[in-house]
Amino acid sequence: MPQLGTLDGDLLTVAAWQRIALAALPVLTLAAFAALHAHGAYLALPLVMLMHFVVTVAYLHDVAHGSAGLDARATHWALFIVSVLVLQSGHSFRYTHLHHHAHCLEDDDLEGAPARGGLLGALLCGPLYLPRLWRESFRKIRPARDRRWMVSELATSLALALLALWLTRWSSGPLVYVGMAWIGGWFYPLATAYLPHYKPGSKPLEQARTMRGAIVPALFLNLTYHLEHHLYPQVPTMNLRRLSRRLDPHFAARGLRPTQVY
Repeated sequence: MPQLGTLDGDLLTVAAWQRIALAALPVLTLAAFAALHAHGAYLALPLVMLMHFVVTVAYLHDVAHGSAGLDARATHWALFIVSVLVLQSGHSFRYTHLHHHAHCLEDDDLEGAPARGGLLGALLCGPLYLPRLWRESFRKIRPARDRRWMVSELATSLALALLALWLTRWSSGPLVYVGMAWIGGWFYPLATAYLPHYKPGSKPLEQARTMRGAIVPALFLNLTYHLEHHLYPQVPTMNLRRLSRRLDPHFAARGLRPTQVY
């Protein structure tokens, strides 16, 4: 595959307002969840929570890969703040995700492990998936500072859950949010490992999928361009669609057909 520089350097460029907008989306979807619950629109809450997870993962992707335009200090805080919004550990995610890129679907790739099994296996490992990633990260991360961040993220998530339980005397909204965030984390093996790496082959171009369409990629903030992301992880999420168009001739020359979705 071509070097990124030969595909044009603008693929690494994102306008400041776009970076701010992507960073703000997790907060906006959280506010939408609160507003809908307050107005009794309970049937809309799962959809809003789904979008909350999507925008959170999209932003954490950029932060973890250093393509969010943040310095080292801001990166630590962004990983912390955004991840605890969904009761997770951003520093654990960064470690296991970067390891996943360096050792994609190898025996020690714990993040990608659900892709090597079947659909049922991916669903069944859901409840223990994130705790196992946290344990693996904490065991292997060398900088003590990163381990302290991970402990802080875990402690803050637990504190938020207890706070939500205490607030039930005034509103059930926080507890409903915490419950849905906890259950939503069970679908990570399906959404971030099994589907993007469905039926992987032995070659790099066969280990991840790219899904093209007009609606689904937009709804998932370009996360469906997973093969492009693995080939060029430094490209910000917002530019993956543009990258995919430039890679089309190279994919076609290698007989690679993207999966078509709506």
